[in-house]
Amino acid sequence: MTEQNGRDLQREKGEATRKRKWEMRQEKKRLLALKQQQEAEKKRREDEAFMREALRQAQKAAALGDVPIGCVIVFRGKIIARGYNRRNADKSVLSHAEIISIKKACKKIGDWRLEDCTMYVTLEPCPMCAGAIVQARIPRVVIGSRNPKAGCAGSVLDLFHEKGFNHQVELEDGVLQEDCTDMLEEFFRDLRCKKAADIGKA
Repeated sequence: MTEQNGRDLQREKGEATRKRKWEMRQEKKRLLALKQQQEAEKKRREDEAFMREALRQAQKAAALGDVPIGCVIVFRGKIIARGYNRRNADKSVLSHAEIISIKKACKKIGDWRLEDCTMYVTLEPCPMCAGAIVQARIPRVVIGSRNPKAGCAGSVLDLFHEKGFNHQVELEDGVLQEDCTDMLEEFFRDLRCKKAADIGKA
């Protein structure tokens, strides 16, 4: 073997080694991306399952004649609190689904800090509820519909990411959005029809 042939062989070996390393890195990236996708899909399925329970709570509010908003709070994969809007039923501005759920969750855990919990709520929280979420140190909130008139998770204000606060909230948006929105629209449509019928009777 000549000296030139030896150099060529070494170069070929080096190129083959670099190619194998590159292929290994690409395969590692592919497997990591696949794992992340699977985890995201699993989390999405979990979020949808808990949001369905929040929707069931919202139906209870509608049955009372209240705006159908429902909420659940989950701790380590299990629901520890359920609530639905009872503002008209209780004649109290404090009887929002989120406030009721937070009270129940704090009682269940035995602490005002809900640091390991996730809240699922069918409608973007109002100023009062968004503030209570921040105060309760809830780290993650999943919402169904946006609230363009009073939402404080980004629509009107963003209290969840206010830099002046000592706690910020991770937000997951649009989970079962169509179902949540349809329920609200149907409620207000029926309410308008009822009012029109009452006026017609007068």
